[in-house]
Amino acid sequence: MIAHIVSSLPLPLQWGLALLVFGGGLLVFAVRRSALRIAGGVAALCGAGGLLASWVFSPALLVAAPYPVRIVSPVPGADVGAPLTLTVCGVRASGGLIPATSSQYYLAVIIDGVQAPTVDVWHVPVDLSSGRHTVQVELVSPSHQSFNPPATFTETITVTPGAAPAGPGSC
Repeated sequence: MIAHIVSSLPLPLQWGLALLVFGGGLLVFAVRRSALRIAGGVAALCGAGGLLASWVFSPALLVAAPYPVRIVSPVPGADVGAPLTLTVCGVRASGGLIPATSSQYYLAVIIDGVQAPTVDVWHVPVDLSSGRHTVQVELVSPSHQSFNPPATFTETITVTPGAAPAGPGSC
């Protein structure tokens, strides 16, 4: 799991490196023969080095986001009921809107300073209590890494009992 979060490598390669780290570590501590212990130590170091290199040299840490993001529904300043659906769109250079997520781009949703699970959908269902809430969305890579500079958008949403919930919008 740590390999998935800190690297942008394909999943089978992440599992292979994790196997080197943990399998090599197991050989170091569980086997008495020194040759196997040395081989296990080398395997564990190679796996850890590969994971570290993939994190340090990850393209997701070095590239700009493909487009800025914006919450288009609910509209800023609207009083809405709960539950509601956030609609998050990407803004092209021409000003046109496109769905914010794809197989290449996910959304990190932060509500009142607490991060919700990262999602790969641009219609995000949210159940908020009554009152004012700060909602921030950030476009991230599938391995949950921020772009440089990050593509974020923050909006304050007021949930009012009895108000109509905000439904999904379109991009």
